[in-house]
Amino acid sequence: MHKVEIGGLLSGGRSMDVEDEVPIEPFEGIAFEEPARVRLTMRYAQGWLEVRGSVQARAAAACDICLEPVEFDVRADVEERLDPSGDRELFGESNVLAGSRLDVADLAQQVLLSALPMGVRCEQHTTE
Repeated sequence: MHKVEIGGLLSGGRSMDVEDEVPIEPFEGIAFEEPARVRLTMRYAQGWLEVRGSVQARAAAACDICLEPVEFDVRADVEERLDPSGDRELFGESNVLAGSRLDVADLAQQVLLSALPMGVRCEQHTTE
């Protein structure tokens, strides 16, 4: 679905750009009603797949204080080095790279979840 074939890049290609829109699964009361926008540039250098770019999404949740609905933008910069040989385990069981395929949706999910705020506040409660 949202997997990119990178075999050509791994066998000597210079770089590859990827733009995609991927669904993001809800996480601890935070929903993503629209797909996240993913923009990546990848290059293979010195045995590593370097992935740089950004992931942007619109999130919705309830205010932690008054439970009123809150919508907010989430943006995460991507700067990853992945090992296409699988010798070095970077992401463990949730590896976004399988053989010569990069799972853009899984990568987007991981980086967006790491960029979520610790708490969600509505405008009324952001000054407290």
